[in-house]
Amino acid sequence: MKKQFFVLGLVGLLAWFSHAYASQDLVQSQYYSSPNKVYEKDKQPQITVANYNIAGGLRKHTVDLDLVAKAIKSMNADIVTLEEVDQNTTRSNGLDQAKIIAEKTGMYYAFGKATDMKGGNYGNAILSKYPIEKTKVFLLPSGDYEQRALMLSKINLPGFDSPIYIFNSHFDWHEEDEVRMSQARFINSIVFDDLDLDEEFPNLASGIMILLGDFNSVKNDRVVKEFEKYWTLVKQENVDPRTWPAGNPGLDLDHIFTSRNQVWEVEKLIIPNNGEEWNGIKWPLVSDHIPVIATLKLIEQ
Repeated sequence: MKKQFFVLGLVGLLAWFSHAYASQDLVQSQYYSSPNKVYEKDKQPQITVANYNIAGGLRKHTVDLDLVAKAIKSMNADIVTLEEVDQNTTRSNGLDQAKIIAEKTGMYYAFGKATDMKGGNYGNAILSKYPIEKTKVFLLPSGDYEQRALMLSKINLPGFDSPIYIFNSHFDWHEEDEVRMSQARFINSIVFDDLDLDEEFPNLASGIMILLGDFNSVKNDRVVKEFEKYWTLVKQENVDPRTWPAGNPGLDLDHIFTSRNQVWEVEKLIIPNNGEEWNGIKWPLVSDHIPVIATLKLIEQ
């Protein structure tokens, strides 16, 4: 009889442990949204992303949205991040620029307000060939200067095991870099300290993350070095990174970074800054910035 009770107790204990480990596995699978994984060579997912400051201030804010849309379509990117975007401002004839560009390119979009501007809003936008699941906007520390913002959007792309988290930002432009340094540190703290994002973006730091924007900082600045603690600057040998001013570029201000949690191969990096047409577009006529377009292959998640 005692032996029977012992066996029953042992079975129950084993069942409890099995349930406990199963529960733990479930928690871990929910927690680690992007577990470490090395892809086989012929199964590496690929994405093309681009960043483009469309120059809300170009030609007194009279932006040719048809030309901008044509330029964006020529990139054939899965995701495009935009800066200097007006929404319903009097200076831009009351147009919702992101919405119109999305309609003209056939893409989904999200707008991220940084500040009030001339009866409307001014900020950033994200365009995507695929639905944008959710977006959050953070106001960056800006001191006494113009308010700037960071956008975060979650997008699911075919071929990827986990969602892609896209960050888009536009940094301060003043000569002294203290504000830009505080903006870089703020972004790093959001991502890697997971500040109040668990409910909206659970375990963000373990996800597949790409950061794009106009950082008003060249690659050798300490602002970029601050990012490189946690991010990898997308670059390629023999590709000139200069993006501003578009007519005769001298500074590389616009960048793409990937999270150091992943390993990517840069298949192609295009920065059409040599003054010649690329894909039928004369880029200095579109904006005062040149776009940065990268095709990336995910090697290790």
